[in-house]
Amino acid sequence: MSDLKLPTFDQIGILVNNIEKTAELYTGLMNFQGKINIIEQTTIANYKGKEVSFKMKEIMQNFGGKQFEIVELLESTGDHLYSEFLKECKTGLHHLGVYTKNAETFINHFKNECNIDVIQTGKVGRVKFYYLDTKKVLGYYLELIAL
Repeated sequence: MSDLKLPTFDQIGILVNNIEKTAELYTGLMNFQGKINIIEQTTIANYKGKEVSFKMKEIMQNFGGKQFEIVELLESTGDHLYSEFLKECKTGLHHLGVYTKNAETFINHFKNECNIDVIQTGKVGRVKFYYLDTKKVLGYYLELIAL
């Protein structure tokens, strides 16, 4: 194996069934930087080679030097990582995200050294994201967030 290693993780992605109740609980437990804002967002992604769109409620909040991404899925046009997770009756830790300027290097590394492929890609604004199919090995997905 090569010495290429992820330097840190930057984001904790959590999937919930009720974002309002979750926000209330987190507000009582954690000293977030700033007020919690819940937004609705529609995302178009490519999941296992097929285009899919999904609408979600989302919180992006900083805590302890990490970004909390809390997601409640509202609707979708097909399967994707969030819907698959929910089909397994799971909520909770969904992914760890890593901001990087060299996503392709890590994608190639995971494919060639670990036999792990990208399972879902997409773009929000100028930011591209790549989910690696690490759930069977790690219990959650690894997301590369390309700046």
